[in-house]
Amino acid sequence: MTTPRISIVTSSYNQGSFIERTIESIRTQDYPDVEHIVVDGMSSDSTMEVLAKYSHLKVIREPDAGQADAINKGFRLATGAIFGFVNSDDTLEPGALRAVAEAMSADPGRHVVMGRCRFIDERDVFLGVEHPSAFESHRRVLEIWKGYCLPQPAIFWTRDVWETCGPLGANEQLVLDYDLFCRFSRRYVFHRLDRILANYRLHTESKTQSMTDEERLNLSIAVSRRYWGSPLGWQYWRLAASHARFRFNRRGRASRLMREGRQHYRAKHRLTGLTKITIGGALAPEVAADVAVPALRPFFARVRGALRVGRQVRPHTQAWLGHNALHNDGWAGPEVMVPITVGPQHTALQLVGSVVQGRLRRPLELEAFLDGHSLGRKPVGKSDFSVAWDLASVPAGPHEVRIAASAFVVPHDYLGNQDYRPLSYRVVAIGPIGGE
Repeated sequence: MTTPRISIVTSSYNQGSFIERTIESIRTQDYPDVEHIVVDGMSSDSTMEVLAKYSHLKVIREPDAGQADAINKGFRLATGAIFGFVNSDDTLEPGALRAVAEAMSADPGRHVVMGRCRFIDERDVFLGVEHPSAFESHRRVLEIWKGYCLPQPAIFWTRDVWETCGPLGANEQLVLDYDLFCRFSRRYVFHRLDRILANYRLHTESKTQSMTDEERLNLSIAVSRRYWGSPLGWQYWRLAASHARFRFNRRGRASRLMREGRQHYRAKHRLTGLTKITIGGALAPEVAADVAVPALRPFFARVRGALRVGRQVRPHTQAWLGHNALHNDGWAGPEVMVPITVGPQHTALQLVGSVVQGRLRRPLELEAFLDGHSLGRKPVGKSDFSVAWDLASVPAGPHEVRIAASAFVVPHDYLGNQDYRPLSYRVVAIGPIGGE
């Protein structure tokens, strides 16, 4: 394999508490030719002390007009054949750059390579959720309202791509990567690597946390519109129609109307309740099975299951598949890890919970593993359930329990509520029982 030089640019401003971890993640890559350029906008914290420890860095230290300006300066200095930028609070995974170079060397037609990216916290702890990672087409990139699937720290491209589509827009500070990738996707296909290349840090001082999801989406839609093309073109009207459907939110409106209708009906406001239920059902008959007429859920579950045969799990659901903790609302995904302490008096591990009848495509089964050893599989056939696994021969002390579920549902598929989590059951209680 050839080893083309890879140039990584890091823009920096007062990230002294994180930037050393960024530098180390790049310095320790198992790759022989890495050029790391740090562009610092006159940080006043400990950043310069950190940078002074690394003689291999190329450092530009001067005032800039924002992150886009800083990154553009770095790439003007870059001498590599492959480019990428890693923010001063993000990190690369070991082996990431070698994987990128191998992927590009395997096919000269690969100009943009994209891997997976994990979310981490201030202490480098994985938060259990990945950034959605997928590429379909330029039009799907522009449909930002369907969810952003391009993880910036895990995307790398050739010098030709930058020279053709760059630089970053100097006036675009908050969604600058999205603007750049809109231009990339007009001319190039993003080749996906099914491995984690980078870690995206979420912390209180990050730009991601400085604005709401709605504010970020509205900024991104404004960028998307620049690339819709002429109103005389077919793409413009397809995107306009897609955006209009998103804004109207048919299933979300229907779900809300029918829930309100049920509440009114139960409060003896029969006419108001029936009116809302009827309007909601007309908007989205498929949602009525979940909200207004629960008895129809099994039928619609079978229909939806038949329609989804052969379809892949969407990227926004895949991003949750590594989450193995209970959600804050008590729901469990297809895999849950729970620490327990077994005492001499305990004879069984009990799980009490509930499932939403009719939503799962097949009967739910749960298998418990204690410290990696299976305790057996239990069928769950009720809305409310209680199952137990034998602990009679388990030594006292701390243990780790993993519960694996045989099926899950995605609320968005039923309610159009933007909740893409894979959910299997709701936990009421879990833990060892027995004795007094």
